[in-house]
Amino acid sequence: MSAEVDTLQRYKSQAIAAVFGINLVFGVSIALLYPGMTDPATAQEAIASMRSSALNWIYQLAILIACFLWLGIDSRQLDIQRPWWLNVGVVLLTSVFVPYYLYKTRPEGARFQPILNFFGIVVGGALAMMLGMFLAMGMAAAPASPAATL
Repeated sequence: MSAEVDTLQRYKSQAIAAVFGINLVFGVSIALLYPGMTDPATAQEAIASMRSSALNWIYQLAILIACFLWLGIDSRQLDIQRPWWLNVGVVLLTSVFVPYYLYKTRPEGARFQPILNFFGIVVGGALAMMLGMFLAMGMAAAPASPAATL
């Protein structure tokens, strides 16, 4: 049983790593495909365009898949079955229903840390996305003009 628990824990860690990787790649993608986000004059238009793009839908789907992979592995590790309404809630309002799931499935006294970890992953994902954007903007920047000779 210990080998299975270790394997499931490794899979959960891989699902979390996938969330960070998805956010990093998405950050690179939006910086390259929507360069208007860096210009205050065109940022609103670029963000509106990005929100309705296929790229955004792919990102949302990829994050949901990683989230459900983690939830499925966690449920298996704890030997519980999630109700259908919780799955629907996770799709509609992830930041409310995942902490609810963590609260209901952890013993009293051990509930705060998993919920805090979840919000840490959310913040870490946002930071990974920003890192991807900064990397892409740095790589795509126009070459500097040569220094003027005196």
